[in-house]
Amino acid sequence: MRIGSLGCIAVLLAGAALGASAESASDAPRIGAVAVFAEEIRFTLTGPEGVDCAILELEPYEAPDADRTFPVVWNGLTEKTVAIPRFDGARDRLYRKFQLMSAAYGDFLGDPQYVTDLDGIGARDFEIPWPESKKGVTCIVDVDDAIELGVKYGDEGVLLNVLIDWRNPNPEHTWDVDGHPVPINMDYVRQMDAKYRRLTEAGVNFTPIPVVTLPREREPDNPLIHPDTDVENAPMHHGAFNVVTEEGLRCYRAAMEFMADRYTRPDRKYGLISGLVIGNELQSHWVWHNQGETPQEEVIRDYVVALRMADLAARKAHKDLRIYVSMEHHWTKRGHMNDPLKEIPGDQFLEGVADWSRREGDFPWHVAFHPYPENLFEPRFWNDRTAVHRFDTPRITFKNLEVLPVFLRQERFLYQGRPRRIALTEQGFHTPDGPDGEQIQAAAYAYAYHKVRHMPEIDAFILHRHVDARDEGGLKLGLWTTHPDSVSGFDPGRKKFLWDVFRLADTDQWEEAFAFALPIIGIASWDEALPNYEIDTTPAPEIDADELVYDLCARISEAETRNTLSFQPDVVIKAAGWAAPSIFQHPPEEGAGEATWVVDLPDVADDTALVLRFETMLLADSVNGVRYAVLVDGEEVFRTEQREQPPVAHAVDLTAHAGTTIRLTLCTDALGNTGYDWSHWVQPVILREPRDAASSAK
Repeated sequence: MRIGSLGCIAVLLAGAALGASAESASDAPRIGAVAVFAEEIRFTLTGPEGVDCAILELEPYEAPDADRTFPVVWNGLTEKTVAIPRFDGARDRLYRKFQLMSAAYGDFLGDPQYVTDLDGIGARDFEIPWPESKKGVTCIVDVDDAIELGVKYGDEGVLLNVLIDWRNPNPEHTWDVDGHPVPINMDYVRQMDAKYRRLTEAGVNFTPIPVVTLPREREPDNPLIHPDTDVENAPMHHGAFNVVTEEGLRCYRAAMEFMADRYTRPDRKYGLISGLVIGNELQSHWVWHNQGETPQEEVIRDYVVALRMADLAARKAHKDLRIYVSMEHHWTKRGHMNDPLKEIPGDQFLEGVADWSRREGDFPWHVAFHPYPENLFEPRFWNDRTAVHRFDTPRITFKNLEVLPVFLRQERFLYQGRPRRIALTEQGFHTPDGPDGEQIQAAAYAYAYHKVRHMPEIDAFILHRHVDARDEGGLKLGLWTTHPDSVSGFDPGRKKFLWDVFRLADTDQWEEAFAFALPIIGIASWDEALPNYEIDTTPAPEIDADELVYDLCARISEAETRNTLSFQPDVVIKAAGWAAPSIFQHPPEEGAGEATWVVDLPDVADDTALVLRFETMLLADSVNGVRYAVLVDGEEVFRTEQREQPPVAHAVDLTAHAGTTIRLTLCTDALGNTGYDWSHWVQPVILREPRDAASSAK
């Protein structure tokens, strides 16, 4: 074994300009696996032996680049196994990634690889308890009450910007990272200790959720803030983890290592945790993980670095400490802004996380999911229209929760042949106004808990939240009301109807406690509430390119709008049952809202028609209905009124305008009341059709 010097990398890279080599072929050497031991890191190489290569060391935020220099940690003729020292002075190479490179040509061989096998470092291996009951609650404000409720799972945010005492020149305690002391705020830690220890003693499986909260103005010296975070405009003042600078990564590692080490002690002196949920609701990254207006590929790439660093820190302390990605209920659609620089569809987010982890060495991440109802103020999730038993469902809520485990059973998501585990770490049910509001909230919980209890892929159902919070935008999700005199805004007032339902949910009295919910849900027995794993995985049919003339959804940015409260793309469920693109056009209080496209219509043969086909639908029953109208060059050619939700198909014959340029206008009118006028034009397209097939157009 020879350890190269930093200087020799320039020589090795000099051949990069020579182009492709034999060693860049698929049978070239690759790093197949990387294992860590007490004093060394061992590489298993695949492919031919005896090839002159080097292994480069990169920081987690670096990418291979022929124009840059990187330290060479090994060079020589490839063998089945090669090893390097784990430590470079005080620096632990456990957290670095390694790139194999051809010495003769300077080609990078395969993707960089991280350590994935930590079995050789002697991490703690005592059994972490996983209660059989899945019942949990977030934001516990009274541990005694939680114990009386029989809570078995809990979680809580940990503010890294408070835990890491980066401003303090004389900290009480530090955590060493590669020879650099990182200040720890022990006053904050002692608060964590007291709660975690008490919950551990009560048999509660607890999972902290590290997050970064932001100051109101930028702090240039703050190492915890990602350089791309838009501090001033972040809606909820939550930011992305800074794992892209040396100091930021050091502070992040310190936080992960400190928590993993302190809360997995065999004596449980400070309490025991079962894992870490990394961040909050990553699909809505602009709101909860602000990294500025950033393409989703970059958000996922940096997040996977944070996820992997947390996993290495966790398994360095305890081999079974779990790391979770955090997700909310949007699936094939983005959130309410529908902005590709601010939100990521859930399925694409998981695909990206899985791809990055496979590419650089797979590791055991799991999924923390939040299946709130589609409308957070409407607890009756069984009526959700955008949650269907299909892979292309716009949302995953409790109605179609089975989609998630079935999706994760696909081979590309498995870890060592096994599906990732799922924990429901934050979801709740609003208490509607009215005399039956508390019963409706409790019925939603009863239905959801019964269903989850029969889903073996899910370990925990942690209800949000213990006590109503005054600052949650009007939502009343708690087991308790807020005390009217509460200064904090979440001191308990009185128990809700849900309190006893929750307490008995995992006991032999559950059926008696849940009986009230059956007529509210509209079912005769709890057998009707069991999971349905029959998921339709077939893709939605595509429109024939030869038939398509104009797609209004695809060209929504070309529309000229007037007098419209909201106008944006969306994804909804068509009458046929599959997801399709739509245009959400909320009408104004007075008059009609308009959206106009300038469309060049082609000439067509005598046996061919041009037809505008679409569906109209509402995401909720309108108070008094919505009028939909289509205009061509200002003349109305279609009108209908709709008050109820289900989509209705329509067709408008445009053949008379073939060969001309028209102004095509979609109009919505609130008819004097905008209540619940969540009006959609579903997949509006102009098609070429045989004239006989188009006879239904009107």
